[in-house]
Amino acid sequence: MAQKPLPSPPHFKTRMASGLVVLIPLVVTVAVIRFLFNFTSGILLPVVDPAVGTWPAGARAALSLAILIFVIYVLGAIATHVVGRRLLSLGESVVLKLPFVKVIYSASKQVVAAFQGQQSKAFKAVVFVEFPRPGMKAVGFVTGRIELVDGSSWDTVFVPTTPNPTTGFLQLVPAGSAVQTDYTVEEGIKMIMSLGVLTPATNQPA
Repeated sequence: MAQKPLPSPPHFKTRMASGLVVLIPLVVTVAVIRFLFNFTSGILLPVVDPAVGTWPAGARAALSLAILIFVIYVLGAIATHVVGRRLLSLGESVVLKLPFVKVIYSASKQVVAAFQGQQSKAFKAVVFVEFPRPGMKAVGFVTGRIELVDGSSWDTVFVPTTPNPTTGFLQLVPAGSAVQTDYTVEEGIKMIMSLGVLTPATNQPA
């Protein structure tokens, strides 16, 4: 007679959950920094190569990282200064006049703003929608409502991917048909980024 596997000790599950909570934000952060690093290197290295072309690869990479950190710091300093905010607003107004660029810039800015905290107005509610097929549910964020020419109302619901909620799918569902929850936007984002480890205490539909 086959023996049943011994249950995992409670502390093992706790340690695993705690480890995921620490690891996931680090992975997402590293992925974003790596993207910015590669982007910065692709632009700057061809410019500075004549001066540092003989440097070891590690030193050139360190230079690119230092420039990236400096650029982020300078942008942050500018954004927090009154004059800097005006300059950024002026530059933004120029960008928003470019036909194709303004669409990408506006959408990117709104997505970033949506994940800046619970006070954001971009997400109106956390819901469950049928996705990716009937019978299955996914966590989504209601972003708005549209009226079609036939008079029907549809909710626009953003279904983020895990563990990076800045990408996902836009779903149109009949108004009011999604399962409502009492989750806050912050709780919904934490649930997505933690792979479901951090679920709200109530865990019940509203």
